[in-house]
Amino acid sequence: MKIGILGMGGIGSFVGAPLTRHFKDDADTEIIFICRGTTKEVIQQNGLTFTSGDNTYTSFPDLTSDQPDDIGILDILIIATKSYDLKNALRQFEECINEQTILLPLQNVVNAKELIQESLDKKAIVLEGCIYVASNIEKAGHVKHLGGPGKIFFGNKEGQNFQWVEDLCKKAGIDANYSRDIKLILWKKYLFVSPLAAITAACDITFGELRDDKKLMQRFERMMNEVKNVAALFNVKLSQKHIQDSLNMIKNFPYRAKSSLQLDVENQAQQTEKSYLVDYIIHNGSQNDVDVSVYQTMNTKLQQRM
Repeated sequence: MKIGILGMGGIGSFVGAPLTRHFKDDADTEIIFICRGTTKEVIQQNGLTFTSGDNTYTSFPDLTSDQPDDIGILDILIIATKSYDLKNALRQFEECINEQTILLPLQNVVNAKELIQESLDKKAIVLEGCIYVASNIEKAGHVKHLGGPGKIFFGNKEGQNFQWVEDLCKKAGIDANYSRDIKLILWKKYLFVSPLAAITAACDITFGELRDDKKLMQRFERMMNEVKNVAALFNVKLSQKHIQDSLNMIKNFPYRAKSSLQLDVENQAQQTEKSYLVDYIIHNGSQNDVDVSVYQTMNTKLQQRM
């Protein structure tokens, strides 16, 4: 079996490191890191260094490459790129995909499957997925797990059963969970990450600073209610309990933790995930007479920082 991880940033490395370590002596399983530039060069020479808590280890994949001819046809492709890179990255490596390839996206969006299907001329098996983790690049080839449970949820509503993919991941120590009700799970995560990204990036605050500010926490909750109402447009029923669970989740992250959108804004990145995490709610809400006024306020603040 040939497993590729596309994008060796915080998420790709969090998944790729344990897979590589577990299957390093398995002649039937090949782990391929798909990345470019300095990251590719460092991993080729020195391996991928991964830190979680007090544990640091270095793993060496079977191949690190950005050349489709070298990679070949993949059985599983775990897609860990930024949302804005998703379409272009898939087009670049479309040669590595056939009708039997399983595509597992882990972006912070609720419409990754649709984006993938729009991108590919070929048919493939497209699952939907997400991951709960804060994991950042320390430097090229070295990633640190900062917080979050590290749980992966993935699935499909109809068709084949992919429980075996969960089993494969768990053998490597990855907390993967297969579900037929994946849409609700995706929106439950989005209920947390979208408002969190918007408010921390707009107000330039860490997770801990948000947690300590009662007024901002009230706005955070109002934004979650706006997401809940937009989700209903897609026949996804989020509840007040889901909102309360999401509010409580922020306690699990370090005080100094920051969202990826916030880091991109701070670093004046040319591209950000704003269109997927902020604009998506504003667009769908505004088009369907759903109140998204707090999102609009945060968007104005955010645009002033960009």
